[in-house]
Amino acid sequence: MDFKIEFSPKSEDDIRMIIEYYRKLNLSTARRYYLGIIEIIEKLVVYPKMGRPVPEFIDIFYDKYRELIYENFRIMYRIEDRKIIIIRIIDGRTFVGLDIL
Repeated sequence: MDFKIEFSPKSEDDIRMIIEYYRKLNLSTARRYYLGIIEIIEKLVVYPKMGRPVPEFIDIFYDKYRELIYENFRIMYRIEDRKIIIIRIIDGRTFVGLDIL
């Protein structure tokens, strides 16, 4: 049985800001990032545990929070029942801290 994908409000803001930023620089890059991020997220429907545990949280939450890497972006999510909740989508090059809750 497949899982359902849900986006948190923060992750919706994240993807919107990523696309807006890159759209100003290069429309095709913005499109490529958007499509790539959505494509990898859609794989979670069938393979929910394909992401690794988030290294910064492994001591506290072990694998409650997982992540996928797409180019420079970290797509953080958690699994609840039959749902995949996308928590954040951040640029891994500028990561300094994260408010996930």
